[in-house]
Amino acid sequence: MKNTKKTVARVIMTILCVLMIGMIFFNSALDAAESTDMSNPFVDGINRFLKSVHIDFTVTDKMVRKTAHFAEYAALGLLLSITVYLYVSKRKEAFLMAFPLGCAVSVCDEVIQLFPKGRSCEIKDMIIDCAGILTAMLVTQLIFFLIERHKGKKEGKKSERFIAE
Repeated sequence: MKNTKKTVARVIMTILCVLMIGMIFFNSALDAAESTDMSNPFVDGINRFLKSVHIDFTVTDKMVRKTAHFAEYAALGLLLSITVYLYVSKRKEAFLMAFPLGCAVSVCDEVIQLFPKGRSCEIKDMIIDCAGILTAMLVTQLIFFLIERHKGKKEGKKSERFIAE
């Protein structure tokens, strides 16, 4: 039964990774005008909110785009961390496999942006993407560590109880 649950989890997480990568690549295939049309409502909404709470600061399109790069790759980093961990069951190996994979997606993403009108391949975006992946993966690694540590303490208490009986 446990093996079936793990298989189902692997399939679900793999599908989520593929969907996330597809979403990233789809956004990169948009031309500059379409991409701007997607980000403008966020810029306008954030600026309206800031104005409504009397914060004298204006968010730019560039800020929103760079934050979106970080956020979408943080989401990918989280998904990749969990997915690869489900396959290899070792934190270090999962990290060493998933991080380069996520960075490779970033490179492909930027190469895709060479083709739509008004878009370009940006090294700084790749760095932002990889920072998003790394941040999410480090948080995930910490969570995995804490879960494993908690399980270890629980198992230690069970064996102590067994020895006492």
